Amino acid sequence: MASAQEKTVPFSLDFRIYGGNSPFFLGNTAGIYKELGFSANLEGASGSAESIRRLATGTHQFGYADIQTLIEFAVANPDATPKLILPILDHSPASIMTIGGETIKSLADLKGKKIGVAANSAATKIMPVVLKLNDIPENEIEFTAVDVRIRDTMLLQREVDGVVGYDYTSVFNFIENGVKREDINILYFDQFGFDFPGNALIASQKVIDEDPELCKAVALGTARAWRATYKDTEAAIAATIAREPLLKPDVELQRIKFILETHVETDSVRQNGIGHLDPERISKGLRLMAEGFGWEKAPELADFYEAAFLPAAEELKILS
Repeated sequence: MASAQEKTVPFSLDFRIYGGNSPFFLGNTAGIYKELGFSANLEGASGSAESIRRLATGTHQFGYADIQTLIEFAVANPDATPKLILPILDHSPASIMTIGGETIKSLADLKGKKIGVAANSAATKIMPVVLKLNDIPENEIEFTAVDVRIRDTMLLQREVDGVVGYDYTSVFNFIENGVKREDINILYFDQFGFDFPGNALIASQKVIDEDPELCKAVALGTARAWRATYKDTEAAIAATIAREPLLKPDVELQRIKFILETHVETDSVRQNGIGHLDPERISKGLRLMAEGFGWEKAPELADFYEAAFLPAAEELKILS
């Protein structure tokens, strides 16, 4: 329970409670947040879009969400948009996944195929950009929109030829259902020209305006929680299982290790720590998004990013 001085922060996760967002639970249980004067009231969501809407409508102060989805929201709702305050995943998990059999090796191989997509998925929203960038007509692929909860099941049951989503969500759904890791094929969007960071800590505009010190504390606590997870992944999963006991610890442990190895341990993070945004990389991504979504002009970084709350450089070196 929070003390008189400790603030309870309404915090929206990017998806359901699972290994993918386990560092935030470790932040609570390891006392990382408490030391900084707050506790996080963590709530699962259907996807990044819901997390962002929660912050925009004021039900939550902070969240974890995909940057690309945040940008799309910012373009449509410039006055209400939450802001990115700490990038976390340097490599985007957005990808196209298939299982064994006829391997889809390129975007061109998607033509004539049936691909399952989830409406609230960040990967679904950016897929048209990737196709346009590679001159692949969207109408030559049969996209089947389904609830994210059954998307991967459809591939397991061969009702679709592939799915578009986040690798660490789908891959471990497949593994949990008996699929061997070597039989899962992953095509990342950055292989086809769209290289952009993944998930980040976001804050509502209201809390940014009214409580900047809390924003600094939550950003610092988040960096420390991810560093603590890197050092002790089992502790992060134990903290998550305590909240969601029906999870399978072995699967969730594999999941968070996969995320750290694939999406956090990049050359940029080794050199700069988390939180670094390369201006050229971001500008290129924003131009491609503007073209893909048909926006009149590309957004600017300031439209969705507030850098004032970044922790000190040594706090961002989570791999050390």
